[in-house]
Amino acid sequence: MARNLTSWAVTADDVPPAMAAFIRRQGTTRGLDRDPLAEVTHGLRVDEETMVRRPVGPRSERHTTEMLLTPELLIISYRQGTDDDAPHVGPEARVSFHRLDQVEVATPTVGLAKRAPGAAPTPPQSVVSVTSTPLGGTRRATRHVAAGIGPEVTRFRAALQDAIERSRPA
Repeated sequence: MARNLTSWAVTADDVPPAMAAFIRRQGTTRGLDRDPLAEVTHGLRVDEETMVRRPVGPRSERHTTEMLLTPELLIISYRQGTDDDAPHVGPEARVSFHRLDQVEVATPTVGLAKRAPGAAPTPPQSVVSVTSTPLGGTRRATRHVAAGIGPEVTRFRAALQDAIERSRPA
């Protein structure tokens, strides 16, 4: 299995319209009283493309994750396919909302990073690990988001850490 990660900084306006509508609906469902995308200060999009060998030939799969940061929330959205596949969000789409005052971000150990069999371990800094109880959730859990190692990832991670620090009581 071959894997390719592409990351870049985004704004709320860069989120495809169908996914933005899905995020807003899910925010309302989870009790947010305003548009969660209106206050986005930083964003990171990660496209992960994998080539999987099949008996009938290789098959490419694409997964997109967006991490969007507001002064109070970290929003993590996930979907499969490309933005051009359809003007709607598929049934596999997910979004979670994390209050920053409950978030912990850690660099995972090499053992947590996904990799192809026989490939060298992915560097720990290529994954953003977020631990929290998402809105509407009942348990604290850790989510590992493959993000790459570019400067946009470093800037997003720093903005996230700063926002978490600002959200904590003095």
